[in-house]
Parts: sequence; C-alpha cells; structure tokens
Amino acid sequence: MNTKRMNINQKTVRMHMKGDGKARGFSRTLLILYCAVIVFPIIFVVMTSFKSTSEFYTNVWGLPQHVAWENYATAWNDAKIGQYMLNSVIIVSIVLIVSLIVGALAGYALSRFRIKHAEIIMLAILACTMLPSESVIMPLYLITSKIGLIGSRMSLIIPYIAWGLPMTIYIFRNFFDTIPNELLEAARIDGCTEVQTFTKVAIPLMLPAIATNAILIFVAWWGELLWATVALASSSMKTIPIGMVSFSAQFGTNWGPMCAAICIILIPLVVFFCFVQKYFVQGLTGGAVKG
Repeated sequence: MNTKRMNINQKTVRMHMKGDGKARGFSRTLLILYCAVIVFPIIFVVMTSFKSTSEFYTNVWGLPQHVAWENYATAWNDAKIGQYMLNSVIIVSIVLIVSLIVGALAGYALSRFRIKHAEIIMLAILACTMLPSESVIMPLYLITSKIGLIGSRMSLIIPYIAWGLPMTIYIFRNFFDTIPNELLEAARIDGCTEVQTFTKVAIPLMLPAIATNAILIFVAWWGELLWATVALASSSMKTIPIGMVSFSAQFGTNWGPMCAAICIILIPLVVFFCFVQKYFVQGLTGGAVKG
C-alpha cells in the first residue's frame, strides 16, 4: 500500500511540475511578445531618424543605407527642439523638487505624527485625483488669468504641483509606514529633534520612494499637452509637447527629422530612468507589507 501511495504521489508531483513548466513557458512567451510590441516602435523610430525622406519611402523597414545626421540638426535648429526642451527642463525640474519636498514632509507627518483623522485626510487628498483634468481646465484658466499667470512658466508649474501632490503624498506615506518606529525613537532618545530625525534617519532610507515619485512626476509632466496648450496659447513660449505639435504640422511628411526630434525628446527620459530605475520597484512596493 505504501508503495502504491508513493507512486501516486510521484505521479502527482510530475503532473504539477509539467503544469508549472507549461505555465512558465506560456507566461515567458507572453512577456517576450509584449516586450517585442513595446521595443519595436522605438527601434523603428531610431532607424527612421537616420534616413532621408526618399530612403524612408523606398526602404521603410530596412536599416539606413546612409546615415543622415542632418536630421538631428534640422530637428534641433529648425524645429527649435533645444529651446523647447530648455523650457520643459526648467518647468519639470521646479515641479519635481517642490513636489518631492512637500510630498515627503506631508507623508511623514501623516504617517508619524498623531494627527486626528489622518486616514480621512489621506482619503480627501486622494479624492482630488478622481476628478478628470478636463473638468478643472476652465475654472483653472479663469483663476490663473485673473492673477496674471497665463502665458508664463508659473501657469504650468503651480497646477502641475497641485495635480501631482496627492499621489506623491500617498506613496511617501505608505513608505514611511514601513520604517520601524524603533529607528525613529532611537534618534529622538539620542537628542535629535523631529527635523533632525527626518533629515538624518528618514531621508537616507527613502531613496526608493523618492525615485518612484521622481519617475512618475517626470514622465507625467514632460509630455503634458492639454493644459500646456491652454495656458500658453497666447504666449510665444512653448514646451516640448507644443513644439512637437507645431513641428509635425510643418514637417509632418518629413519623417527623418520628425523621428530625430522624437529621439531627442526621449533621451532625457531614458537617462533619468537609468539613474533611478534600481530604486523604482522598491518604492512601488513600499507599504505593501507592513510590520
């Protein structure tokens, strides 16, 4: 009887292993296909950026026969991508710094201070993200125009900070919930003030949360078009998305310079993500398991 049971158990184990192997193979196939779908357009754009317009139409899918570096010069000079990129860098950098500082302080306070109804406050903050951005465009335009900000960088910086803060605070708060109280109490016992505890103990531990919020903020506002179009409609200043719309209207059929402009715009995103990607997953999962 024992031998029969052992044989049955071994067969069951083999069946489970075969099933797990098939599931892993299926999931890997799906992941490979998904990666191919994501990566192929990027490769196509990069290849096209080195082709002349005539070569693009005669050799759409092939590698460039003659590298057309002038496409990047056209995109940088004629399309003024450099000027638009500088405007976007200034705006996004200010939004990024202010959002991280304010979000970290608010998240720390909601997590570690004994604030009454902290959960309700957090829910109220998150409720702000449920409103579609289209519903606040008109009131926001009226307010910013009355205080004289329309057409300036501040007309983008202030709304971007306000729109991004709820999720930034939420991520920081979840992350601070995972820090053991013993670490903070030990710092207080050693004579640290609350500010010193935050700067000397909490900040060195919050790199994953900082990286996560930085990536989300940078990606969200680097390519924002709707509010930028409304706020800068009467101004000569343009950000990257508005500049690309103007460029596509002027050089829409000139695929080489168009793809070169897209590659130039993608470079800051890729470089920024490469610097902070190792902390990204840790920050997203921060607060998922407490204790």
